[in-house]
Amino acid sequence: MAGQMSYSLSFTQSVFIVLYVANKGDERVAAFVPTQQISRDLDIPPSTAGMILRRLNRAGLMETREGVNGGVRLAMPPDEVTLLDLFTAVEQERPLFQSNMQVVAEGEKLSRSQQTVASALDTVEMAMKRKLQMTSIRDLMKTINR
Repeated sequence: MAGQMSYSLSFTQSVFIVLYVANKGDERVAAFVPTQQISRDLDIPPSTAGMILRRLNRAGLMETREGVNGGVRLAMPPDEVTLLDLFTAVEQERPLFQSNMQVVAEGEKLSRSQQTVASALDTVEMAMKRKLQMTSIRDLMKTINR
């Protein structure tokens, strides 16, 4: 009934982008990092990096600056940015599982089956989101910078 994953690679790329920018900020006191540098260093196509950065900016997670010393930086401290924040900004509330499968057959058992599967998959997704909420960018940085 379900099982088709609908999350994109963009979420994972957003985590790498934010970690990269956060680490640069730690090195140079919240310096703006050029988007071309992010794209090049992380091997993310410029159009994809731009789309991710726009979504992070709209969500209030990144600040942008135009011009010679322009680029992006975190809009808040890394301990205040969770993986769920990034997930929500990039995936825009798309569900993990598509559980609205239409079937031709009818019957109470089939209807209960659909409800049971949808409920189980919703529970799994809620648990994943709780775990994402518990992990900050600072948590990841601590592990990386040991």
